[in-house]
Formats: sequence, structure tokens, C-alpha cells
Amino acid sequence: MKTLNILLALLAINGTSIMANDIFPTSPETINVSFGKSYVPVGFDDNDRTQITIEGSFPNTCYKVGPYATKVDLKTQTINVQQQAYRYNGICLQMIVPFNQVIDLGILPKGEYKIIDATTGKALSSIRIDQATKSEADEFLYAPMTDAYISTDPETGIHTLAVLGAFSDRCTVFEDIKVNYTSDVIVVQPIVKHIADRRNCGQQKVRFVKTVQLKDGLTGLYLLHVRSMNGQAINKMVDLP
Repeated sequence: MKTLNILLALLAINGTSIMANDIFPTSPETINVSFGKSYVPVGFDDNDRTQITIEGSFPNTCYKVGPYATKVDLKTQTINVQQQAYRYNGICLQMIVPFNQVIDLGILPKGEYKIIDATTGKALSSIRIDQATKSEADEFLYAPMTDAYISTDPETGIHTLAVLGAFSDRCTVFEDIKVNYTSDVIVVQPIVKHIADRRNCGQQKVRFVKTVQLKDGLTGLYLLHVRSMNGQAINKMVDLP
């Protein structure tokens, strides 16, 4: 700030009128950035809302996560993902700043697609879209989710998954919580069923918290992908000790 004031004073002496915003514009610059890694859940059909999560890092604190764009080429079976960042002016701390972004791909036709970082042109992973076996949006009826997290017992190292949400009536109950593991993604299917002839089956908000123990040996960074009744899955990066 002292240097800036001296500069403005010298310009004033020379008869030049200038504002601080002219030297350091307040509007950020939008630039393309690479993301380096993609996390791809399994189990999508050609009538699902498909989502992946990408991960990258910025070189300093003047970068903030910006918008993204996707381009699906059905002929080449590729999905180009262009991630952007907002680069601000001012004092930047020179440190690595990790970021992640949920990429909504919408409904994709059946096939196996390569995920490509549009900035570098590098293929990072692939995603398989199967043909749906029924007209319903999902194979199962999922719980209405609001949050999910994983806690770790510091003594035993056991990881416990908790899923949270709320039913809108007293006739919906849990049937099962299926967990599918890949090398870097944990896919959770909180399956429920509706009991139509249950007594006192009125409209009422019924909150729930359900837990399930995860398999042993999970360490490092994972995408936690939890399906939900409304089609808006919970996607959260978790770092397991």
C-alpha cells in the first residue's frame, strides 16, 4: 500500500490523474486451466444424470475456481472438459492451492467415453454408460439425501460412513445401503422402499441418520459419490488416514 501511495503521488505531481483501480483492475481475468485428474463413479445408465469430479491445483492464491464447459463428441466417443479460473490482481501468495469441481455431463447415450482435459488435450480417464434396463430414472428408489461424511476411529482405523436426509412421510423406510469401491471412488446407493399400507402414513418430515462400516484398507483421497432420490447426487472429496 505504501508503494502504491508513492506511485500515485508521483503521478499527481506530473499532472496525471489515475486511480488505484487503473493500476490493479478489480475485475479478474478468466483463463483456461488444466485439472490433471478426474474421478469417475461407476454405474451410470443412458437415462441417468451423469456426473464426474475433476481435481487440479493453482500456482498461487490469486486464482479462484471459475466456470467449466463440456463438449461431447459421439463420433469419437470423447468428452472434452474445459475448466476455467478467475485470476485476480494484487498480492499473490506463492503456494499450491488445490481445487475440485463437479462436472455435470447430463444424460449421455450408451458407450464408453474418454475424459479429456481440453487445456492440455490429455485423456485422463474413461467413463462407461450402460443401457438402462427399465424406464424408471434409477434401478432403485434412493433416499432423499442432504449430506454424507466419513468418520475414522483414531484407535482402530475403522471408517464409518454416515448418510443424512429426511423423508417426507412415514411410509418410506431404508432397505439397504450398497457401497461400491474403485481405486479412487466410493459409490453409495442408499436404497429405500415405500410401504403403502403402513399405518399412520401421513405427510411428515422424518429425519434420518444411517451409518455403515466401510471395508478395511481405505487410505488416501477418494471421491465420495452418494446417489439421491431427486437425482442430485452428493459428491465430496474425502481424505482417509
